[in-house]
Amino acid sequence: MSTVSRTYFVPVLSVLLSGLHRKSLFTKGIKMTTSTKRNVVALTTALAALAATLIAPVASASDTDNKAVTLTLLHNNDGESSLDTSTLKSGTTTYKYGGIAAFKAVYERESAAARAAGNAVFGVYAGDSFLASKSLICSQPANANSKVKPLDALALRVVGYDALVLGNHEFDYSPSFLSRYLRAFAKNGKPTLPVLSGNMNFNKETNLSDLIGPIGQTSNLAAPGKNISQWMVYTDSKTGAKIGVVTAVTPLLPTISSPGNSRLLTATIDAVAARLQKQINALEKMGINKIILVSHLQDLNNDKALVAKLRGVDVAVGGGGDELLQSDYIANSVELLPGESTPVGTYPTNVKDAAGKVVPVVTTSGNYKYLGRVDIRFDKKGNVTEVVQATSYPRRVIPNSSEATALGLTDSVLSDYDLQSTVIASLNGCLAGLSTPFAKTEILFNAARGSATAPGVRTVETNGGNLVADSFVYLYDQVASKEGLTARSASNPVVAVQNGGGVRQNSGDLLPISGSAPGTISRGNTFDLLPFDNRFSLFTDMSATQLKEVFERSCASGTSGGGQFLQIAGLKVTCKRSNTAQVVGNPPSGLQYGSVTTAGSRVVSLTLTDGTKLVDNGAVVGGAPAVDVITNSFTAAGGDNFPTFGSTKSKVLGYSYEEALYRYLLSFPKGADGLPTIPASDARYKSGGEGRITWQP
Repeated sequence: MSTVSRTYFVPVLSVLLSGLHRKSLFTKGIKMTTSTKRNVVALTTALAALAATLIAPVASASDTDNKAVTLTLLHNNDGESSLDTSTLKSGTTTYKYGGIAAFKAVYERESAAARAAGNAVFGVYAGDSFLASKSLICSQPANANSKVKPLDALALRVVGYDALVLGNHEFDYSPSFLSRYLRAFAKNGKPTLPVLSGNMNFNKETNLSDLIGPIGQTSNLAAPGKNISQWMVYTDSKTGAKIGVVTAVTPLLPTISSPGNSRLLTATIDAVAARLQKQINALEKMGINKIILVSHLQDLNNDKALVAKLRGVDVAVGGGGDELLQSDYIANSVELLPGESTPVGTYPTNVKDAAGKVVPVVTTSGNYKYLGRVDIRFDKKGNVTEVVQATSYPRRVIPNSSEATALGLTDSVLSDYDLQSTVIASLNGCLAGLSTPFAKTEILFNAARGSATAPGVRTVETNGGNLVADSFVYLYDQVASKEGLTARSASNPVVAVQNGGGVRQNSGDLLPISGSAPGTISRGNTFDLLPFDNRFSLFTDMSATQLKEVFERSCASGTSGGGQFLQIAGLKVTCKRSNTAQVVGNPPSGLQYGSVTTAGSRVVSLTLTDGTKLVDNGAVVGGAPAVDVITNSFTAAGGDNFPTFGSTKSKVLGYSYEEALYRYLLSFPKGADGLPTIPASDARYKSGGEGRITWQP
């Protein structure tokens, strides 16, 4: 546990200034050590502008809340369909952690403890409650006519949340599945959980428009079938405290997911801040003097940047970044999972807002590993007077087991029986059917995301990326005649590209998942690797000029990588890092892609595998042949901000990109055990690939 002294701010002269609005309380910084004083949050802000034309205040929503109260804020994010337990190794002991059934038990324990202390309690999910994966496949997300109720929804509706905030992954299977997911929260026509998204409009999305409730939800529960709102006023049932909640999803949503006709209203963080400020002002005019921001902006740094632009927020919850934060005042042996990775920041992280007031910002590592809990003390005017150090830290989620006992983990919990016997039993039954090996490999494939220091599908050529791209070409050859396509030949060149963001790491960074080869591959593994409802898409006769523009977008990714980075088959590309990167503007409403504002000059060469040059020394070769390009439907529609693809017509076929890989793996010669096997001698898949993509400094 850290004993490092920190600087806090204590309000002074409050008696002299008591006539001022609560958000203009003068404060003076005084340095204090943690050994003598409790942590007190800064209290300086300016009076916010009042009336907002964007949101009409609801006069009956609230009387002025003038009671001092301690608020326990329970939160998590990025559960991403990790409903069952996972394992972690501490020393020589491997133990189970996480799982929604144990998470519910921890949630109930912390809520009960907060209630026993007389606190108000508010619980919120900060987005990405499900994720394309083999676990989500069990809910049949790609079947628009399925009557199966999504398992994630069945689990979350019994945890005890007071609000669910939408993240980007909620749109990965389009609004059609999100609609089925949200409807599953309804139970026997009774009021249901409010669903919040403060910078989106669903009026033109037919799958969701009938679920739209009031623009601001002023009841703790939404009316049946009307659970989508932009903001919320929550009234605590025990203390009467009223809490305003404003939310936002990432401006990147149209380029990284599939929101359909759902309209994102803010293209930048500045636009998000301007919109939310109007909502905050309206809440304050209603007499709400305690306000929470819940944002899903993909990165804690973005959450911090947003807080710095706002006035009137008292505490903020971030989602989408999956960061592990750690309290400076709680021993690691109490706070962190044994064997856990190193935390990346402090829980809470203090950020100054636009008026200079310090706002505590919290988030948690995802996959139901932790439940965040922060206790905030408010005076009767709604000023934050303290973040309670002794009780404000992430709670680890560890189900009871002999291994947990052996490790001396006294905070392990008895998993919720009902969830375990219904949702988890159903999930495991489904997954068992996906676990049978159907292929084998003597090569270990890299399917990692990648970073500036580690190779992965979003940064460089990998043998895993080659495998996926090659499967597209294989499927083309198999279905060309049936689909009326021209056979691949020297006179009809066909290439394949797969965006790195569409290759996932749900079971880890390697295939086979054992981390060594030889090893087997199951359908569950291929669904984990390629989990989205991406369909086989074909562009015919793309020019060399168009292909150069496509690869300028791919090679515009930084050293840390980007989802738009393309894994390829049928050609080679050389890109120069020091040359100008292509810049694409933000998408206009209704599109997944923007317009090229800087053409870029990173593509040095593009060459078909037969040696035909399309681009040489950065210039398109005169007379270069047209090329057919196979990709997935997300990229074909302009996903990852590919304007060249998005503005060009493609033919979408009925095969999923996972099916392409499945069929391709079945095509390899059978080994002695009867399984189709990728041989160690296959040069296409040597470690690091075969030189399809070259980066120059």
